[in-house]
Amino acid sequence: MTLDRIAIAAEILKQARLAYQVIGSIPEDVRPRNLQEAYAVQDRLIETLGWEVGGWYCACTNASIQQLLKLDKPYYARLLSKYILPEPAVPKAGEFPPMVLECEYGFRLSKSLPQRANPYTRDEVMDAIDAVHPTIEVVAGHLKDWPNQDVWSVVADNGTDGALIYGKGQRDWRELDLIDSPVVLRVNDQVVREGTGRNVLGDPLDAFVWLVNARSRDGGGLKAGDIHNTGTTTDIVWIKPGDSATAAFEGLGTVRLHLAS
Repeated sequence: MTLDRIAIAAEILKQARLAYQVIGSIPEDVRPRNLQEAYAVQDRLIETLGWEVGGWYCACTNASIQQLLKLDKPYYARLLSKYILPEPAVPKAGEFPPMVLECEYGFRLSKSLPQRANPYTRDEVMDAIDAVHPTIEVVAGHLKDWPNQDVWSVVADNGTDGALIYGKGQRDWRELDLIDSPVVLRVNDQVVREGTGRNVLGDPLDAFVWLVNARSRDGGGLKAGDIHNTGTTTDIVWIKPGDSATAAFEGLGTVRLHLAS
């Protein structure tokens, strides 16, 4: 893609985002055709929005999501500070397109992991983690029926980010079982999804190491104090205005939201 086409695609996605609307698709003549082009549009989108980045997340770490998007490897995107909210949160439905919920482990860093030539080891990443948080990611794509769009368009749309609702973090996270502890999502007091961290590349910490090294490779690294998410432990669930949701992470805590009409 030329710089002009990248800019056009990013502007289309920007206007949809500012209007809280969905579009049918990115026009074919400016649509990204591979991961590199998708990241280029994503970069331009966030640059032109001018919104502060408060972290990063990796997606497509869950087998069911990989099957849904027809991609057999993770990708990354930004978490925007204005939409990183402590629980209990009350996001307004009118500020988002139709949305789904994902239950994820969030990692907050005590020290930065900047770009460097050699990959970070698992031990180095572990030593940089300040706390682990229970989170609900509100996924709100600006492309109509985004699960059935081409995956590069999804990545270009900042990975269909929405909001991140986070619960109190635990600094003694090494004592937790991040792989097999149950995660239960309730919507309006009914259990709708269950899962474990094993659904996240087999181990959420492995997914986080992937994110650290992907951002180190591609530039910028990850910053101390930011929160970074690693992909859903459960299948997605669609919600509607007026719904309330609670995600319970055994041993870690709960996170709650109410989607205001």
